[in-house]
Amino acid sequence: MRAQPSPGYVGGKVVVTYTVRNGANAFATGLRLRLGLPGNIPAGPLPAGCTAGQCALPDLAPGASTVVRVLLSPDRALRTTITATLTTTGTDADRSDNVSRIPLRILQPRIVSVPAVGKPGFVTSVRGKDFPPGAPVRLSWNPGLTAAAAPTFPNPDGTFIAQLLILPKDRTGPRTITAKGPGFSPVTTDFLVVLGTITPPDEVIRR
Repeated sequence: MRAQPSPGYVGGKVVVTYTVRNGANAFATGLRLRLGLPGNIPAGPLPAGCTAGQCALPDLAPGASTVVRVLLSPDRALRTTITATLTTTGTDADRSDNVSRIPLRILQPRIVSVPAVGKPGFVTSVRGKDFPPGAPVRLSWNPGLTAAAAPTFPNPDGTFIAQLLILPKDRTGPRTITAKGPGFSPVTTDFLVVLGTITPPDEVIRR
């Protein structure tokens, strides 16, 4: 059994693959697979032959195998375990290999701007954490105009640091930075655009 990707991400998809093999010298009959899916992650629709978290499998000749795949749609961050259990109405010389367990972790991507306030013409640093590594992330303003820029690609540890420009003649006031990309739901952080002078350490002097 395996889950891909691992870890998964809120708003993305995780494919759980169950592979059942007959390593005996006789036909395996009356096979049923209990999927053992976490109850707090939306799943489905289940494959044909599967209901109420169980699947009826075809008989397997010696050395043969069959595969069942289930699609999960995580909507929250969590740590859990998937436990698959195989049963048979036929003979089974070794029942010790009929249970498989894998951990599953779901991450919630998040961003923060440093600093969280700036004036028109200022470039703020947007820092991301727990993003799918290598997946393109695009940043945008709302309200306000977003300058054209190449996407940012998170590091292998899921982090990134990107720059986002406040156009010199753009509007002032509160706004939202949004990060979008494949494999996760959009995430946001607040920002404030002011007419003033930014002085260390990230202080704003209003005129």
